[in-house]
Amino acid sequence: MKKPKRILVGLRSLDQTVELLDIAVRLGAHHNASLFLVHVIEVPDATPLDAPLPELEARGDKVLAAGARLAKRSKMKVSMVTLRARSAGQALVEECKDKKIDLVILGSHRRRTLGELFTGTTHQFVAKRAPCHVILSVPAK
Repeated sequence: MKKPKRILVGLRSLDQTVELLDIAVRLGAHHNASLFLVHVIEVPDATPLDAPLPELEARGDKVLAAGARLAKRSKMKVSMVTLRARSAGQALVEECKDKKIDLVILGSHRRRTLGELFTGTTHQFVAKRAPCHVILSVPAK
């Protein structure tokens, strides 16, 4: 793998933010890499994509703000964006293509929802379709 210059960090919740940013900073700090912090709000099919979702928007803002605080300590260039999509995986893959990302860092969880059993998880989708390397952080048992 070449040294990553453009690293996308998919931030879903506050509990994984520290760990994911630590990985991103370790991999990118010595290579003058840029960090792209992305939070995706998955909007149900029955809801318009531009419908107000204040609770989800506030949660996303909080997660990105925490990520930005951690990343800025490293003196790396940081960009943040909240995306709205039907599928977080699809949105992340498209963002990778648009931003010419070299490396994606995602978190995972051990529990599976019923929907994930049928449709797969976001990290599985991204790992199969991303045009770059993907690092997945799975929590210890």
